[in-house]
Amino acid sequence: MEGIARVMSRIAEIEAGLQRLGSAPFPLSPREAENAGFSFASLLSGAGASRGKAVVDEAMRYLGVPYVYGGGGPNGFDCSGLVQYVFRKFGVNLTHYTVTQAQAGRPVSRAELRPGDVIFFGENGGSGFLYHVGIYVGDNSFIHAPHTGDVVKISRLEGKYDANYACARRYI
Repeated sequence: MEGIARVMSRIAEIEAGLQRLGSAPFPLSPREAENAGFSFASLLSGAGASRGKAVVDEAMRYLGVPYVYGGGGPNGFDCSGLVQYVFRKFGVNLTHYTVTQAQAGRPVSRAELRPGDVIFFGENGGSGFLYHVGIYVGDNSFIHAPHTGDVVKISRLEGKYDANYACARRYI
């Protein structure tokens, strides 16, 4: 519940920022964007950026949904099921298997990650068998269905996730 409360609080901050943006002169400086509750990078436009944001927005709809092994949504997801379900809404047909999801799309370097890209994690510091997948949301964070007993949530790309980062793909 604490995670859901944090997410709800962040949503309220974003909505307040959007209201402040409604009366702001454009273009915004990076400082004005930050004051409105956005990072400058999140205001970048373009077809890929807006499609990636749409993917993230769709994935966020499932925050708090329980992890279910083999779950393909919308009432329960495992990690690859969440990715498959979200991207299906954008006309991208993926399998319900992390390894084959990592074979689809276009490879993206870690330095080029943008919201909506899919990131994969592997054993042995990311060089071994791929065991987990999530959708990059920006700001070194990703949304995923972690494991039994947990829910779809946003995590930082640090600690064990940083250590086991394997690769990323862009589907749209």
